[in-house]
Amino acid sequence: MHARQNTAGLSTPRAAPPPIHVRDHALFLDLDGTLIEIQDRPHAVFASPALRELLRRLSDLMSGALAVVTGRSLGDLDDILEGAVDHAAGVHGFEIQRGARITRDQIELTQLAEARADLRRLLQQHELPALVEDKHASLALHYRQIPEAEELVQSIAREIAAKRGLRVLQGKMVVELIATARTKGYAVTVLMAAPPFSGRTPVAIGDDRTDEDAFSAATRMGGFGVLVGEPRETHARYVLADPSAVAAWLQMGLRAG
Repeated sequence: MHARQNTAGLSTPRAAPPPIHVRDHALFLDLDGTLIEIQDRPHAVFASPALRELLRRLSDLMSGALAVVTGRSLGDLDDILEGAVDHAAGVHGFEIQRGARITRDQIELTQLAEARADLRRLLQQHELPALVEDKHASLALHYRQIPEAEELVQSIAREIAAKRGLRVLQGKMVVELIATARTKGYAVTVLMAAPPFSGRTPVAIGDDRTDEDAFSAATRMGGFGVLVGEPRETHARYVLADPSAVAAWLQMGLRAG
């Protein structure tokens, strides 16, 4: 079944992606909701030994051309994957890891410190138990446990962002105040510029709105995106149902290689 195209240049994909070509493709994988099921609390997430081994083996087979591109910090990612991948991007491209080398953008932290104080005050004022995750370059407000407060939480985030000159990123039951202009698309572009990714066809896989920049970047460079979850309008060309389907697709690539 073909994707249904609309006038905005987006489509609603229905087809599963083609098999991974381990000698040609470069994989850029989101974590939460893509490789691992989303949990109510971000720190409750863990990667199974089977998933870590799958990523290690597939990365080796692809000569290292596999990266995890996540909104989490690289520290969080390493705690979860325990070094299963050599290349990664954290906090939506603010942090880039190439093997043992990690680079981070220079940012002005005063705005985030002021935003952190604003958040504490407003959450207490409205008696909201939203979970605030501090990622150094951003503040994430998780409200999965209070979905009825979604509109209020987003309103608070927009108010603080406007006051402190921060960007707002909207995810699945999370809204993020971010002090950097980087995106997952930037991370894909930077990683593709050097070995082991350069010269390959980029494939970006993710489940959230924050992955759309990665889909677009992969498409611009001759590759494609894969949406994880229910079909919706997206810049991705293909779709997989859930993290289990992603794991099965990765396993298929491992066997084919």
